[in-house]
Amino acid sequence: MKWKGKILPIIFIPLLLGFGYWCFFIIVTNPKSSDNLAINSENKLNYHQWKDRNQSIAQRISFGEKILISDDILPDKKDAAKAIFDKNYQQAITNLTSSLKIKPNDPEALIYLHNARIGSGKSYTLVVSTPIGNDPNTALEILRGVAQAQNEINTAGGVKGVPLKVGIANDDDDQKICQQVATALVENPEVLGVIGHYSSEATLAAGKVYDDGKLVAISPTSSSVKISNFSPYVFRTLPSDFVAARALANYMVKTLGKKNAAVFYNSQSNYSQSLKSEFVSSVSLEGRQISGEFDLSKADFSPSSSIEKAFKQGAEVLMLAPNGETLDKALQVVQVNQKRLILLGGDDVYSLKTLEIAT
Repeated sequence: MKWKGKILPIIFIPLLLGFGYWCFFIIVTNPKSSDNLAINSENKLNYHQWKDRNQSIAQRISFGEKILISDDILPDKKDAAKAIFDKNYQQAITNLTSSLKIKPNDPEALIYLHNARIGSGKSYTLVVSTPIGNDPNTALEILRGVAQAQNEINTAGGVKGVPLKVGIANDDDDQKICQQVATALVENPEVLGVIGHYSSEATLAAGKVYDDGKLVAISPTSSSVKISNFSPYVFRTLPSDFVAARALANYMVKTLGKKNAAVFYNSQSNYSQSLKSEFVSSVSLEGRQISGEFDLSKADFSPSSSIEKAFKQGAEVLMLAPNGETLDKALQVVQVNQKRLILLGGDDVYSLKTLEIAT
């Protein structure tokens, strides 16, 4: 199986335009990448073989023929999906245009609109794999970036005159499902690159499949240090946890003037472990200390007793390094703390739920 695309990794990309935006552009606008988009892969299944072989997981992947984001589906969008399934692309364009007038911030509808405009014509195809099932808000953030990028590229004439089609996959941020999605994408004769996955665990799990299948993937949100040099086919846009941890430690010491921190993390998460370890090392390098480490994943974890213990041990700062699965426990820590100790947090703390619960 041939390598269908090349990506130049980048160190840092601002996320203001959407998590998926720059991942998309890195894959399709890099000269090396776009030159290789048209390479055929003789060892891949043909499209009908792929569909037959991946019926169950194919229900999680859509190019417009089914709606994956089930919240507040407008009638025009629902009719558009049926039209695309029936290959009635002109009707789908009409329906999706109408739907976007009512709900202009719907990235799924915008992506499907561009796909409908392409119809059965020649295109280059990418798939974005997101945690729609368990974290729809994050999925929407990623999809908005991808939709914006696809819109800008296709409006400008595509890649050397060829438009870009985008598929959407729902992987639930589940490692097993991510591997199944990755396997289906590697075998799909149309897919030339993948934007995904969300968590570091998911990216590492799926990355093994992409590495074996020589399919390029780039994650917009994974930051574990283990992803560095993990595979020549797996990349990310975020800096590693080493960079984030050094910044947090520097802020704690130089800006806040604090000497002692307690860390809350999930020992079962590669990302959380990575950020915690790098932060502990960074604080030590600054000549300061970690008074305690508290595992959010333990069955007997108690926010109140942990806070009291950290307080008695002299902690001046609470560093929160949860992953998505333990965010609720971390937010309980925030509530119990009642603003007594200063809070620092990893990127998983930056969520809509944090704003809703912890303010």
